[in-house]
Amino acid sequence: MLRRMRSLLGLADDDDHPARTPSATSGQEAGKAAPSSGARIVPPTVQDGTACGPVLLVARQPVFDASGEVWGYELLFRHPDSPECCSGDVDASVATASVIADGFAMARPALGQGQRLLVNFAEDMLLEGTPRILPPDVCGVEVLETVPATEAVLLALSALKAEGYLIVVDDYAGQPGMDALLDLADIVKIDVLGRPLTDLARDVAGLRSRQCQLLAEKVEDLATHRQCEALGFSLFQGFFFSRPELVHGRRLDSSQAAKMRLLATLAREDVNIKAATEVVRSDAALSYKLLRYINSVHFGLPVKVTSIQHGISLLGTRNLVQWLCVTVLSEFDTGPMARELIAVSALRAKFLELCASRATSRARQMDAGQVDAGHMEAGHAGTGQARPAPQSGAMFMLGLFSLLEPLLCLPLAELLRSLPLADELTEALAAHTGPYAPWLELLEHYERGRWDEVLASGEAMGLTQADLAMAYAGALEWSAFFHDRRE
Repeated sequence: MLRRMRSLLGLADDDDHPARTPSATSGQEAGKAAPSSGARIVPPTVQDGTACGPVLLVARQPVFDASGEVWGYELLFRHPDSPECCSGDVDASVATASVIADGFAMARPALGQGQRLLVNFAEDMLLEGTPRILPPDVCGVEVLETVPATEAVLLALSALKAEGYLIVVDDYAGQPGMDALLDLADIVKIDVLGRPLTDLARDVAGLRSRQCQLLAEKVEDLATHRQCEALGFSLFQGFFFSRPELVHGRRLDSSQAAKMRLLATLAREDVNIKAATEVVRSDAALSYKLLRYINSVHFGLPVKVTSIQHGISLLGTRNLVQWLCVTVLSEFDTGPMARELIAVSALRAKFLELCASRATSRARQMDAGQVDAGHMEAGHAGTGQARPAPQSGAMFMLGLFSLLEPLLCLPLAELLRSLPLADELTEALAAHTGPYAPWLELLEHYERGRWDEVLASGEAMGLTQADLAMAYAGALEWSAFFHDRRE
């Protein structure tokens, strides 16, 4: 079965050597794959946003260590849940293996040295050896709570552990019959959301004698984070990093205030390339970063660009403004989680921009009569009346500024006074109301892997499942390039 999966996924059939990193597929241009060495994943064929094979949703969530640095990420994905998700010669197991491999390829470029990716595996996939399509030095095998600790499962996990895979036991809550599985565990995950502190303390005490790390899952605020740390957890997953402890009365220092003024200039709808060019030319560090960006493998230019003016002309106004915004934001490094907050901000910005662009394209096709209801229904979206798509540039700014408050630990209302944004943007950021608020909701549903809500929100905006998947893939590739920790 594993050989058949590897063949269908386009992986080299070499049982003695686990597959190396598959290539990533960009969501910016359908069907365009980024170059990569080693094994390659053949992505589902997509034409006009409609999938000819399984198109599955993939997201990632950061896992932090006790110092606040990113330890790794968990991949969240939507399993194929109906025959329509798979073409005639690809069964559900292979489709799930495909999304695992594609999601892994998307997420790996952003990993730093020693960081891991946690991937969920059901019982049948463990028994079939599916984890071996991913490299053991990066992949953590997360055993779902529904997997029974049978002799066959334990043998499969023992073999994987011997090959270098991390074994992660998911959703432990002190349930009996887990001893043999816990003996193999490198990491044990405990869902802490809404659980009494006494129950958590009991579960932790029962694991204290074992040689495993404890990961607190669904940590939604800093108070819970501190409680878990005191109990002995060393890894933390959840959105506590987006809920800061605000420092009322503190003001931005002169350097931060200057950066906010620059962001305010770049956020203006009438910003022009001349003004953006002067910003770069007047700053030696920005000039260096721009030339390094333009001459990177991301662009693959045949000649080296040595002139700022030439580099800017190649980028164009929109790309230059986006690059400047993310670069300036990256200089607000105020704490151990700042790098991840900036990376998530960039990912959010590009995801919303690409979604808005695809929604606009969908609306134009509908107006021109190029897409009928049956065509859209096949893509699992767009059968209802979609909301008018906002400008993609405004959506970029919405995502980029959505985490300013935790980044600077100042009240958002105070920060927004420094950014004369359009009223719709301010309303969405400050109060989650107005015409742009549903786009923030879509974003948050996607980050948390709430796939039913994602599909419903996408449908309301005229986006197919393929649109959403490709937008996230493109955003992940784009943002990973800005924050390549391997350099």
